[in-house]
Amino acid sequence: MAAIEKYGLKHHPNFFLLFPGFRAITLFGHVFYRMDKDALEKYLETYSGKVTSNHERIHVLQAKSFKLGYFSFYCRYLYQWVKNLFVYGCKNNIAYHNISFEREAYVNERNFEYNETKWRDYKRIY
Repeated sequence: MAAIEKYGLKHHPNFFLLFPGFRAITLFGHVFYRMDKDALEKYLETYSGKVTSNHERIHVLQAKSFKLGYFSFYCRYLYQWVKNLFVYGCKNNIAYHNISFEREAYVNERNFEYNETKWRDYKRIY
């Protein structure tokens, strides 16, 4: 299926990359959604779709801030998630919501002016 280019990102419908309960995931600058193409096109026009897209865009900015780009970002992201699983356990996605990158994205997902100059450097926090 062809990507939908909107808000500076390529959005893809995909049911296989996401766990139930998750709406979207960003992988190497592409955003994958747990919905078909028609539903995705409609969703991206809604306020909720714009917020989700902006949240994922913030992850792209975060990844680009590292020297090794996505590789460094995903290594740190996974490290924090696994560490948080030991600290918080598996209940209610608390480990996921306490990943520093997710906290930053959730706090700013409704700020559509958020850009690289506002991105806080989380490289040292993990």
